[in-house]
Order: sequence, then structure tokens, then C-alpha cells
Amino acid sequence: INNFIQREKERCIDELPIVETSIVKYIAEIGRLCHTKGRIGVCAGKAGIGKTVAVKEYLKNYIDAILIESDSGYTAKSLLLEIHKRLGLSGKGCCYELMSEVVNKLNHSGRLLIIDGAENLPYRALEITRRIHDKTGVGVLLVGRNVLVENLRGINNQYEQLYSRVKYHKFLDNINVADVEKLLKVANQDPKLSESYLQYSKGNTRRLEHLISYSTGIARINGKTEVDSSVIKESSQLLLMAKAV
Repeated sequence: INNFIQREKERCIDELPIVETSIVKYIAEIGRLCHTKGRIGVCAGKAGIGKTVAVKEYLKNYIDAILIESDSGYTAKSLLLEIHKRLGLSGKGCCYELMSEVVNKLNHSGRLLIIDGAENLPYRALEITRRIHDKTGVGVLLVGRNVLVENLRGINNQYEQLYSRVKYHKFLDNINVADVEKLLKVANQDPKLSESYLQYSKGNTRRLEHLISYSTGIARINGKTEVDSSVIKESSQLLLMAKAV
């Protein structure tokens, strides 16, 4: 029983609350512009910087937004089916029927359609998203890795009718020192360690959260009451520093 209690205490260390990092702030701002103005916006950045966390946080604040989390298996029909179901409809029918019912449901609704992992969508699915926007006036926020922008433009810039609809565009970079300080504050660690954490996490939110967790665990194992720079350096060796695109 004691081992179970101790294990659960240590597990809680991994679960940091959401804080308003620069990534969360940027996505919230562009999302709100798309939502209120009925425009198309794009937020693109590296994997692991907190884009998905940010869009889910937006949904908590604005429940009239619709979130679609796409994956590599998505087709145009898959996208229509998901939107159809999110609108409380049957999720059944041919593409024409699905499109007609989605348009009727969204027309002049003032809602926001968010597609996370939008870089996974093939051109036809992106084109359907544009058509939904054009026919209903709803805002659309496309969120994904940097390759999303290339997909919208086309290899030879042949998708001008698609990319020209994008009103707001933000390339999301790595998190900054101020972001790290906010995360360290909720993790009950010294903000003076922010530079070390930023250095060894390479400015990636996901790696930073892992690094905070590892550092806390290693400090405890070694009988230290607090994390220091040497512990952070040692913990960083447990991270897989893959290049995110």
C-alpha cells in the first residue's frame, strides 16, 4: 500500500497544469479573430510546442467551436463525416449529402471550425474546408506542422484559390524563457533554472515537461531536496532530441 501511495505521488509530478505560454496565447488570439470575423487562419509550427493543448484550451472557453483532430488516414469524406457527427447529425450519407447538411447546419452560425493536424489532410479535404467556409461564413482555423503551409500553397503554388483565402497566418516558434518560468512556477521549481531548462529542452514544450519530470525524479533518487543545473544536464540525457518539423 505504501509503495502504491508513493508511486501515485510521483506520477502526479508528470501532470503539469496548463499555463498560458506564448503558443497558447498566439493560437487563442488568431482563433478568436477567425471566430469573430469569419476568416481562415493558419497556425503552423514544430511538433511538441503545445499546439494541440492550445486548441483544446480554446474549446474550453468557447464551446461553440468545433474541433476535428485529423490523422494520416483522413480523406475528404472522412473529414465531412467527422464534421457531420460533431454537428449532431447522423454521420451517414454520400459526400454530396454530407456537404449539403453540414452547410445547412453551419450557415450563418458564427461558429469556428478548428482542424488540428491539418497537415494530414489531402488537397481535396482542404478544398472542402474552403468550400464550407465560403458557403457558410464560419471561421476556420487550421493548425499543424510547418508542412501545412506548403500543402496549402502546392509545390508550384498551384493552389492559389485555396491559400489566397487565408487571412491570418502565424509561424509558431519555440517557447521562450518567460514561458519556461511560468511552467517552473506551477512545478514549484526555481525560476532561476529557466535558462538551463530552455537550453536542454531546445525550446520544445513537450521535451521541457519531460525534462522537469525527469529532473525532479532524479533529484529525489539522489537525495537532493531541490533540482539544480547539474541534475537538469543529467536528466537531459534521457531525452530523445529528435529534430521536429
